[in-house]
Amino acid sequence: MSDLYHVSGYDITLSESGDVGNVTGVEFSQQRVLRRLATNAGAYIFALQYGAGLSGRIGYGDTSADLVSLITEQLAKEASVAQSPPPEISIVMSKGGRTTIRIVYIASETGQTISVDI
Repeated sequence: MSDLYHVSGYDITLSESGDVGNVTGVEFSQQRVLRRLATNAGAYIFALQYGAGLSGRIGYGDTSADLVSLITEQLAKEASVAQSPPPEISIVMSKGGRTTIRIVYIASETGQTISVDI
């Protein structure tokens, strides 16, 4: 499967010929996961349940368990993430307020192990 090559926060990537770039494989899955986790729930009017809105949860007071639950719920809805074995989610919350999230999962289309750090 392919999709528009676009990493959140950056311009759309163009192909060598100047056309809109396509993404496949590992990068396709990573982009879908990042888009799902960054998109606020309710932002897509035709898919109101899409998105975890992680960026909007800054300062919200979530515990690690809250974040794992939210991320797990969203990854279960993502077609590019294999559900067996289940994704591994690790969260480190520092005393300075920085939260680091690492997600390791199997891409359903390729069977590759993918790691996403947020």
